[in-house]
Amino acid sequence: MTNEQDSVAKTIAHFLVTTRYLAVLNIVLFAISLTTTHYIGLNTVLAVGLLYLHIRLEFDQRVFMHTTNFIDFDRTLLRLGLVKKITERDIFQRAKGAIRLWYAMLFATLIQLALWLI
Repeated sequence: MTNEQDSVAKTIAHFLVTTRYLAVLNIVLFAISLTTTHYIGLNTVLAVGLLYLHIRLEFDQRVFMHTTNFIDFDRTLLRLGLVKKITERDIFQRAKGAIRLWYAMLFATLIQLALWLI
């Protein structure tokens, strides 16, 4: 991995740490919706989706922090059956994918917050 790629990986890893703060907000908003039964069905669906996104982003954060060879990482995912085929992606494409997930999580958090404010 070149210095530029290493820098991108570390920057994305540090950026993804911010999901922990939003996770606390999500838990608080979900707990409030459980106690008030305010849009409880929609909030439950949002909470499940947000839980998936938080788990995925935490995994991505750890991968970006500790992986230096993504080719071996992709092979391991293939051997474990977590992916069906290996696609050639560089660090920049992986970073864009993680940022898209982060924005999806932020959008779902804003929806959850809007439901609480209604």
